[in-house]
Formats: sequence, C-alpha cells, structure tokens
Amino acid sequence: TQDNFFELGGDSIKALQVSSRLLQAGYRLDMKDLFSNPTVASLSPVLRTDGKMASQEEVVGQVELTPIQRWFFEQRPVDLHHNNQAMMLYRAGRFDIEALRRTMERIVQHHDALRTVFRETEQG
Repeated sequence: TQDNFFELGGDSIKALQVSSRLLQAGYRLDMKDLFSNPTVASLSPVLRTDGKMASQEEVVGQVELTPIQRWFFEQRPVDLHHNNQAMMLYRAGRFDIEALRRTMERIVQHHDALRTVFRETEQG
C-alpha cells in the first residue's frame, strides 16, 4: 500500500487505465489526485463513488442454472431436497443469539441466491 505508482513504472497512460478500471468498479478518480497521492494508502481516502449503484431490488423470475447447480442435479442425489454445507462458528465470549438471528435474516434477505427455489419440470 506504500509503493509509489510512478516509481513502479506508472505513467500517464497507465494512470488513465487505472482511472478507467476504477470507473468500471464504480469509483471516480481525478488524474490530479493520482499525481498528488501516488500510493494506495494516500489515494484511497480521496476516491469517490461515481454515483452508480447496482440495483438492490429483490430479484424474481426464472434464471438458468449455474454450472455448480447443474453439476449438483446431475449427481442425482437420493435426497434431492437436501444439500448441506456445514460450518461451526466459535467465539470465546457468548454470541448474542438474537443479534445473530437478525444478521442471518438480513443476509438471506440481501442475497437472492439464498432464497432460490428449484422446481423440476419436463425440461429439467
């Protein structure tokens, strides 16, 4: 984070490429800011979002299976309705169970894939 962009071989053409890629990621960078702040550590506080945000609306409707979903169904599991990926959370102190429950509910609410329902049809 302390490496200097220009000392590593950066130039004005590469600076434009950096600016373009940041814009694709949703950030705006003025060239003067990069020249004044040539390290990641000094540049990051002056980056601004470009005001474009991906929609946070709930996604509804049909979607194609992802490769891993297709693989799962091709395995023809005995209990098709059941797939489990387990993990254990540990904390030296106690968890606030209600806060954990609210957090998990918000995660499921925010991530459409966690609410996905699969229905078998004649096409698959």
